[in-house]
Amino acid sequence: MGWTGDPVWLEDVLRPALGDRLKTLPGWQDRGHGDFKDIRGVMVHHTGNSRETAQSIADGRPDLEGPLSNLHIAPDGTVTIVAVGVCWHAGAGSYPWLPTDNANWHMIGIECAWPDIRPDGTFDKAQRWPDAQIIAMRDTCAALALKLGVPATRVIGHKEYAGAAQGKWDPGNLDMPWFRGEVAKDMRGEFDKSTQPGPALPPDYAKEVWDQLRIEWPQLGGQTLVNAIGEIRDKVCGVTDYADWKAGK
Repeated sequence: MGWTGDPVWLEDVLRPALGDRLKTLPGWQDRGHGDFKDIRGVMVHHTGNSRETAQSIADGRPDLEGPLSNLHIAPDGTVTIVAVGVCWHAGAGSYPWLPTDNANWHMIGIECAWPDIRPDGTFDKAQRWPDAQIIAMRDTCAALALKLGVPATRVIGHKEYAGAAQGKWDPGNLDMPWFRGEVAKDMRGEFDKSTQPGPALPPDYAKEVWDQLRIEWPQLGGQTLVNAIGEIRDKVCGVTDYADWKAGK
């Protein structure tokens, strides 16, 4: 079947597959960096932060003008159409059936909001993807592949295209051969779409830290972390009064 030109049908194709999980960002039908050529597949990315929004993908970054992808998928499985035109998402890279360093004009880009960033700016490379998000990614890619008339092998990760050229590793720890297998099953109608997982709540790091501090831990003899640290101080420094310890007594 194939398609040449902008995928003006995005909402019409994705609505039956996603239902109320699909949203549109105002202005999406007029947003893009020019017109697509022949669309050959779908490229999956991660944003680098689970809190990135569809609006941030539309706006871009100081060093790269938006839109940065056609679709945004949140951790709770919400899929938002960001732009209909070409987006700056692929960059330098190569793949057997794509022109070198020129994939933006041939690939629909999907940015998935992942992973969670801790207060200190670090993250867990092994973080599990939320079920709702993975299922939305699967359903979205399957619907697009069916519309384009291409097999699931035309769904690739950014790392497969730009890993060597740019050192990209997105979409993170997602096993792309496994994911393509899930997309292929979806394309064959092997999944029950009548029930979908509920939204995944965003992490509340402040609450997590507070809980860690106030919980009485069995491993510490029923003490809180603060009390346990105080006991260690007493044993190491030989004092039981903070004022004396601070004064060096």
